[in-house]
Amino acid sequence: MKINTDLHIHGKYSQGVSPKMEISVIAEESRKKGLDIVGTGDILNPKWMKHVKQETEGEGLRKHGDTRFVLTTEVEDENRVHHVLIFPSMESVENAYSDFKQLSDDIRREGRPRINANGEKIVKIAERHDALAGPAHAFTPYTGMYSKHDSLKECYGNYAEQVSFLELGLSADSFMASRIPELQEVSFLSNSDAHSPWPYRVGREFNQFKVKELSYTELENAIKKGPELNVGLDPREGKYHRTACNSCYQKYSLQKAEKRSWRCECGSTIKKGVKDRVNELAERPPNKNLDYQYLPPLSTIIQKVVDHASPNTKTVQKRWEKLNKAFGTEINIILKEEITELEKEDPGVASAIKKFREKDYDFKEGGGGKYGGIDL
Repeated sequence: MKINTDLHIHGKYSQGVSPKMEISVIAEESRKKGLDIVGTGDILNPKWMKHVKQETEGEGLRKHGDTRFVLTTEVEDENRVHHVLIFPSMESVENAYSDFKQLSDDIRREGRPRINANGEKIVKIAERHDALAGPAHAFTPYTGMYSKHDSLKECYGNYAEQVSFLELGLSADSFMASRIPELQEVSFLSNSDAHSPWPYRVGREFNQFKVKELSYTELENAIKKGPELNVGLDPREGKYHRTACNSCYQKYSLQKAEKRSWRCECGSTIKKGVKDRVNELAERPPNKNLDYQYLPPLSTIIQKVVDHASPNTKTVQKRWEKLNKAFGTEINIILKEEITELEKEDPGVASAIKKFREKDYDFKEGGGGKYGGIDL
């Protein structure tokens, strides 16, 4: 069977996260999206851990309604590099918490705790408790693994081979990552890092795995093997895709940025983009056997059709609800439903989905912290 998963989100106790990020709301919105398994996020935070225990049941994959949850968290190491951890059980989480709390000053209050240790020690602790570990949004400036290190070995030391996956982030895709030789045997994940529960946030990037059953063991094996399909934004839309100024967003070639000593004409700092960082590390052509589908959330597609400023306006959501009622989950609508059938319900949105599926659009690249844009 094929399942859709988003393994990296945040709970309501993380900074900058919607208070609506509670298990019951996440479960319902994930069901509408078409996600079978969602990461809990923030599971090392005591308040969130208690909330998850109260709102879910079962071992391994915990359940609320029709939605399964896998126990996950994001942590920051002493070098400000972020890592995703995936746990097999609540007992594993509690034991890991006992280790990590000795190394953290904010684990009791922050959803994404800072761990006073390097990547190697974090993976060592994760392995001790049978948890999977890998870099979060690995190429992103500021907190991505490749923004601070040139290799997995440099970040994770003797535990580099224990890294089970690499999270791509919104500004990269699997084709870009596959150009880096050391990643040939590493699984690529596309997750949302969502801070609010609505379907244009949760599952805005997701993984499609093939499993025999819905169990933690099957999910673990699938993660190590890698997704059959990654679905997400065109990385050129990502806000860190191109090298650009942090303030005025003027884009620069790598050579010109270096020549200007990373100082923009406006006086602000130029930040190296994911595209240029990958090019620095790449030594081979992309692996064309990988399957990555560029598809934004349905609300974003409708937003472009009606030319509204936000995906959560009443006009956009009314059309979203109409399509959801007619065809079921959002993932089914954007990924599988026949265009001819969609045209009967909403010709404009059907035409836009067809353009995205066929990559028939123009784009403006993002950079410097500002998202790019798609022109249909």
